[in-house]
Amino acid sequence: MTPLRLAAAMLALAGLACGPAGMAGEPAAPPQPRAATEQVPETTRPSAIPASPASPELHRVRQVIDGDTITVADIGTIRLIGVDAPEKQGGFREAEPYGDQATAYLRKLADGQLVRLEYDGERKDRFNRTLAYVFLEDGTLVNEAIIRAGWAEHYRSFDYHRKADFRQAEREARAASRGMWRR
Repeated sequence: MTPLRLAAAMLALAGLACGPAGMAGEPAAPPQPRAATEQVPETTRPSAIPASPASPELHRVRQVIDGDTITVADIGTIRLIGVDAPEKQGGFREAEPYGDQATAYLRKLADGQLVRLEYDGERKDRFNRTLAYVFLEDGTLVNEAIIRAGWAEHYRSFDYHRKADFRQAEREARAASRGMWRR
């Protein structure tokens, strides 16, 4: 258990914890630029979104499973809210065109990075994966970045708060012929 988690647990037991996550109201450290950011073309990066004080805790991405699923230390499997990426080769379902490229893009963007999670509605899906928006330390919203790069579509079947933004990101990727939308 990290010292911050230990302190939060002690405060929670004492009834002094604040914030929805039960963490002490410590401000998050200012985001540090990530060296690998330059590898992602500027036209495919969504605008940075400032860190939310409600969830300042950072977690390390341990593995990229496919274009819309990752595993994160201390949390487990995360399904990116609002992202529908093609299935990769060797997955649980039949491979789809561009599935391996979507996985490679997400791996290049997020694998090994520290991320902040934000939740929206239901916390788990039917496969017991945690549903979350995933933010890099520099504020990049990973969910939107893969859509904007053209390696995933916005999820149409469910409502979520950022649906309009993700729909717009997909329109831009299609118009610019990025990723799987190449003509």
